[in-house]
Amino acid sequence: MAAERKLFIGHKLRRLRREEGVTQAQMAHDLGISAAYLNLIEHNQRPITVNVLLRLGDAFGVNIQEFALDDSDAQSGRLREVLSDPLFAKLDLTRQDLREAVERVPMVAEALQLLYARFQAGSSGQPDAATVPGTLIGRPSEVDELLDALEDRHNHFPQLETAAEALSSEAGLRQSHLEADLSRHLAEAHGHVVRTMPARVMETAAFRHDLHGKRLIFNELAPPESRVFALGLTVAELSLRDEMLALVEAMGIRQPSSAAMMLTALKGYFAAAVMMPYARFSEATLETRHDLDILQARFGASFEQVAHRLTSLQRPGTRAVPFFMLRMDAAGNVSKRFSAGGFSISRYGGACPAWSVVNADRHPGNLGVDKVQLPDGGTFLSLAKSIRKGLPQAGRAQRRLTVVLGCSYEFAEQVIYADGLDAQEPGPIGTNCRLCPRPRCEHRAFPASTTIR
Repeated sequence: MAAERKLFIGHKLRRLRREEGVTQAQMAHDLGISAAYLNLIEHNQRPITVNVLLRLGDAFGVNIQEFALDDSDAQSGRLREVLSDPLFAKLDLTRQDLREAVERVPMVAEALQLLYARFQAGSSGQPDAATVPGTLIGRPSEVDELLDALEDRHNHFPQLETAAEALSSEAGLRQSHLEADLSRHLAEAHGHVVRTMPARVMETAAFRHDLHGKRLIFNELAPPESRVFALGLTVAELSLRDEMLALVEAMGIRQPSSAAMMLTALKGYFAAAVMMPYARFSEATLETRHDLDILQARFGASFEQVAHRLTSLQRPGTRAVPFFMLRMDAAGNVSKRFSAGGFSISRYGGACPAWSVVNADRHPGNLGVDKVQLPDGGTFLSLAKSIRKGLPQAGRAQRRLTVVLGCSYEFAEQVIYADGLDAQEPGPIGTNCRLCPRPRCEHRAFPASTTIR
């Protein structure tokens, strides 16, 4: 796990020590090292070793797989976005300054990000809306806290992968009969029955879980992939709730509404892992070179479900292509985002208007393929598709969203959609107008950023 590379995560170790309320001498004693050596690790002058990580897990009960993830780049990227605001134009900051701030005073860096998020929400006149259960609708800071927590863990939860594999084995799940097998498991293990109701009764709801009545009720219009996903959600709620609550608590999420959304996200993660088992799905991605149509057909999943699952294949030792993903509506509001492979997705101001993905909704059903380049020279492959969300109903238009999936171009040979793009020059894009340093751009809506060098 940690032997693959040197791990400099002193800021996380220092934060843990302060949260535990122990001195360097006390922690050093518990870890079997000298206080001087612990001080070097905390200040990133020495990498943390596998032995120290193992002792850390034993002495302080931390999940060493999650603790070993270095989130410095992601955190400094978020801080860079905040400090690129014209409010801070007079500050002479460099990228190294931001990384050092994250490593030395991580809580101060997080406090600044939280304060800026509140400032943005207030200055934009956005209502202090309550969170809607089962969705990512809430105050901006709530959604950001959720998405940041997922991103910090590379959207990978080994405990849920293991639980999904155990369910598949114990319940005898068959890939081609998941709906029937999961329905049988709900009946045998939990005494739940599955029923289908007319659309006029269910209205816009695809399904409803009647916990006390021990029923899972489907809308007759719910497609097969939604039914299987709902069955996975229900199994997670009935058998893994305590484990998932412990995961949420371990993430240190501050806002209760963010914690509720994270619980929903973890249920969805488990459901996706049941639909698309890690080993079988990752093998299929390599075999098909990430042919999304084949993956959808083979696993009975939607485009968004497949795209989302591709972002989570980060099991140590069997990591797949590090895909990034975002989902946005016609107004550019981002409700899902997972950054990976050096691609930074903005939290404020929407996507770059020069990026063709912003026009994907004009070509519904078609997959848009792009080779793009960020101002720092990073080149990426991006795939975008406009999808319909919600159930079809007479007289009511379905919501349209754009789902974007992409990866660093260094992995292009592993993705079938990149064939023939090598000779093509990448299109220049930015993170968004406020953060982009390119002065000559016909799409620019705000002055070029010069705050961070």
